[in-house]
Amino acid sequence: MITILMVRIKLFVIGKVKESYIREAIADYAKRIGSYCQIECKEFLESTIPDDHPASVDGAKKNEGEKLCSGITQQDYVIALDRTGKTNTSEGLADIIKSCEVNGPYQIVFLIGGPHGLSVSCKNRADYILSMSAMTFPHQLARLLLYEQIYRAFTIIRGQPYHR
Repeated sequence: MITILMVRIKLFVIGKVKESYIREAIADYAKRIGSYCQIECKEFLESTIPDDHPASVDGAKKNEGEKLCSGITQQDYVIALDRTGKTNTSEGLADIIKSCEVNGPYQIVFLIGGPHGLSVSCKNRADYILSMSAMTFPHQLARLLLYEQIYRAFTIIRGQPYHR
């Protein structure tokens, strides 16, 4: 018999969700996910960039990367969201979460960078780099999509009818 422990999920993100309708949708999915696991989101301030000079952008990404990685432990399974990552199906994400539930580590940390993306250090720390799509989304919408996909993954794992 396989013992399933409750996994914990953390989202470490750059920036705040400004639109109330997106905040409400995220809160709804967070509540639904709460029946399956503990979930929390830690927001970090976006770094200010005085200009679009590559050195300024790189410095901001490095600064944001240090913030994002500050709460990660060696035992965490880290999934970084980045457009250069691997695309996956909802079932594939469910498999990753189920593997962590069954085999550990029992804490998954998702990283969502700022408008200029993730730092190299964040990508290097990641156990898996996930691309949500070949398209580009605003970070607030990407966060909402991630919450929905985490919820969908748990319904797939538990064989519930949400995923059709």
